[in-house]
Formats: sequence, structure tokens, C-alpha cells
Amino acid sequence: MYNETEARELARKHGMAFIDIDREAPDYKCIELLQEGVARQYNAVPVRFLNGGVLVAVSDPTQKHLIELLSTQMGRKVYPALADREAIQRAIETVYTVKIETGPPPGTPKEAPGEGQQSSRIISILSNKGGVGKTHISTNLAKVIAESGKKALLIDADLGNADISNKLAMFPEYTLYDFLLGDMDLVSMVEKTAYGFDLIGGSSGEFKLANINYIQRTKFIRGFRKLSEGYHFTIFDLSAGISNTVVDFALASDETIIVTTPQDIIAGYACIKASFQRFKAIEESLLEKVDNYSPKKVYKPWVIMNQVANLRQGLFLFNRICQTTDERINNMEPLFSVKPEYLGGIIYDRESFKKAETDRKPLSTVLPRSNPAQCMTYLGRNLLEAPDTRTYKQQLKTGLSRFAMIFGME
Repeated sequence: MYNETEARELARKHGMAFIDIDREAPDYKCIELLQEGVARQYNAVPVRFLNGGVLVAVSDPTQKHLIELLSTQMGRKVYPALADREAIQRAIETVYTVKIETGPPPGTPKEAPGEGQQSSRIISILSNKGGVGKTHISTNLAKVIAESGKKALLIDADLGNADISNKLAMFPEYTLYDFLLGDMDLVSMVEKTAYGFDLIGGSSGEFKLANINYIQRTKFIRGFRKLSEGYHFTIFDLSAGISNTVVDFALASDETIIVTTPQDIIAGYACIKASFQRFKAIEESLLEKVDNYSPKKVYKPWVIMNQVANLRQGLFLFNRICQTTDERINNMEPLFSVKPEYLGGIIYDRESFKKAETDRKPLSTVLPRSNPAQCMTYLGRNLLEAPDTRTYKQQLKTGLSRFAMIFGME
């Protein structure tokens, strides 16, 4: 703790303003931008909007990386102002307690129905290359989740080759491209589908997810985090490839699903390796720069093995991936490790997928009893379970077993 004269001198030394947080009540709308846990962890509190960004009171002027971290969390440019540590702690106790116990001050606009009222899970679907079936998988997973009674949002974040809208015969007026240009907000872009889930369409063309700049990226992350609060599940169909930008979007989610096939098993492993390396780099950076930071030591991606001949093949190939991961990554890493988990496999049936694309409907709607549709249903239901309680018990209902079920024989 230091007196005001010392604090002002320290602020000038580090090229930032000084703020007496005890004399300036933080704007409630600013407080909404920063999660309480982050505010407490880094002893920082938003104060007011400033020049299109947010003035944030911090207590340690030496942690320059903290500004970028807060900017990413809030989706806005951050203008740091030095404040007394204990004063910031008092402000955090006051503003977040008021928010929880009494709600926003009178006159504050109400949240849209459902926002902030339910637990939400953000899931990203990733692959090293195109053509492995991400679009079919994400669409059918969203449908299965919606059929369970959960509120689901599917976002086509493949900005260079968006295809979900086309596969569903939906042609939204606005896409994510309009959002990134600043012309539309995400809420206005949500489209209802005939399958129970909501959709935000992507954009086909030369604009790639990897091309978006830092401001667009932070705006996107902040925007989808806020929007996802109104859904039980938000599913991102990401661009193919393993650029840092694409992987960062995956790592910003609660869970990452990596899709691969028997023909592209090496590319599947490369996707796991690249996302782990990015995960490790982020954790090492935070460990080095943030005082008392407790790093996440294990990266746990989920794997879907698509286009398998049978379920045994899928499980066998997944185990091969795990073996290679242990040999080439985990045995050489002293602190961090990657532990892939198996969500399940999808049996390939060319004619079934061809019919789904011709009808422009999800496969599980067109041919619900087909082998790949059964696999999709299993994957969606498995995804509904909490990650720590999922088990792999995938099996198919053959014609004979369905006959037995009708007559109560099983």
C-alpha cells in the first residue's frame, strides 16, 4: 500500500493515469464485461467507458501483459489506471456483491430472456483439413442436443468456406462477416431452424478466420461468450486448419472436439499436437508473467473418428493416436501433458450422406435409422453428459435387435 503522492509518481513512471477508486463508483455496465473471478484473480476492476474502450483500475503497473489479457476477456481496448490495491479489493467486494444480491441499479436495461439464467457450455469442432465431415457432425450434434430439450446454438465460424446454411437450405441475410465488419451485432444474426437449434451463418469467400485482426478477434470472443449465456450448448464449426487464430478460438471454448478419419489419421494427430503446443505456450506465458498463477497442466481434447468401416476400427485408431501421443509428446514433457478422450466413431455410408445433402436436411432427420445417424445420435447424447462422467459404450441397433426390442426380448 502507498500514499496518493507515491501512487501518482509511480503511475507517471509507468505512463498511466492514477485513479482514486474510493471516490469514483464503477459503471455497472462496465462491471458486466469482466467476470468476477478474473477481477479477483488479477485485482482489477472496470471503472467507466473511455474512447470506445474501458478504463480499468489495476494495482500492479509492471504487469504489462495483464492489459492484453483483460482486453481479450472484455472484448474491448483497455486503458489502465493505477489504483491502491486495497481500494480495488474494496471496490470488487462492493460492485460484485451489489450485482449478485440486488441486481443492476434502477434504469439499467434488462437482459434478454434466458440470458445468464442457465449453465452454458461452449464446444468447438476442429480439424486439420477439410473434407472430414465437420459440417455434418456439428449440424447433427446440434439437432440431437436440441431434441433432448436443451437450448442449442450452432455458429458456422468457417469464414472462408461456410457450408452449414447451404446444407440446411437456409440463406441468412447477415453472416459473421457482417459482425466482424461492425455492421451487425450477434444477437440480430440468430436464425431459428426447423430442427430445434438456432444458427448463426458464416460467410463463403476469401475472408478467412485466420485473417481477422486483434480487435475483431477480441470482439468475437467477447460477443460469443455473452451470447452463449442464453444457451445450454453453443457449438462452433471452426475453419479447417491449425493456425494460431483457429486454435485460439478452440482453446477459448470449454471443450474442443477434433475430427479425423482413417485416411487422415496423421493429420488428426498433427491437430492434437498443434493445439497442445498452443495450449502449452499460453500456459507457460501466463506462468512466467502472472504472479502466483496456477497453470492448467493437462490438455484434454475429445476425438471423433469419422468415416470408419466399423466401430472397432474407430476405437483401434483412437488408441493408436493415444499411443503416439504418449511416445512423442507426454514422455518428453516435464510439466504439461495431453490426454485425448474418445467421444465416439461414425460409420461411413456414402449413399446416406449423399441423400442428406440432396434433401438439404440433417442426416438424423432424413435417415434416422441408418448407421451413421445412429452414431451421430450417440455422440450427441454422450456430449450431453458432463465431461468427467462420459463413458464409451457405443453400439448399433441392427435390424434384428430392433425386432427383439419390439417383442420385449432385450
